[in-house]
Amino acid sequence: MLFNQRGLSPEEEINVSVYEKLNKSVVHITTKSTKTDGFFLLEYDTEGAGSGAIIDQSGHILTNYHVIEDAQQVNVTLFNGKSYTAKFVGADVINDIAVIKIEEEPGVLKPVEMADSSKLKVGQRVFAIGNPFGLERTMTCGIISSLNRSLKLRGNRTIKSIIQIDAAVNPGNSGGPLINSH
Repeated sequence: MLFNQRGLSPEEEINVSVYEKLNKSVVHITTKSTKTDGFFLLEYDTEGAGSGAIIDQSGHILTNYHVIEDAQQVNVTLFNGKSYTAKFVGADVINDIAVIKIEEEPGVLKPVEMADSSKLKVGQRVFAIGNPFGLERTMTCGIISSLNRSLKLRGNRTIKSIIQIDAAVNPGNSGGPLINSH
């Protein structure tokens, strides 16, 4: 494998800067649930995983509702490997958003800076940081492909105002932040 010894391009410098600034704000979420088999009516344990973003120093974390839905236990792991049991705070089920909370000493948590999504533009570069397949704090980049999409789900449910991107997102990325380059 060959590497250019000249350093990073301006675009690569932006990518690295975004990652270094925000990767410590992304958390790995794991869940434990008990489900019932519909045929034999036997209970069995399941585990799930996703991502989230720390939104304040008080320990509030924003994620997708489907990441924590029906979970009896929600665990959060920070960038430093420290794990916590999270408490459910609230959710907007229709828009697939949930807030959970962990308890931590002031100054340890690194919250993301929220942006105004009404200022997004099609073609703008964005980054996704998450935990695809359990691989913690993985970053991908792409562009905004479209804005204000709607997605019909089972049960006549529709999620509106979706931001369509072409950055690679995989199982485990759900709940992680979508980041612009500013």
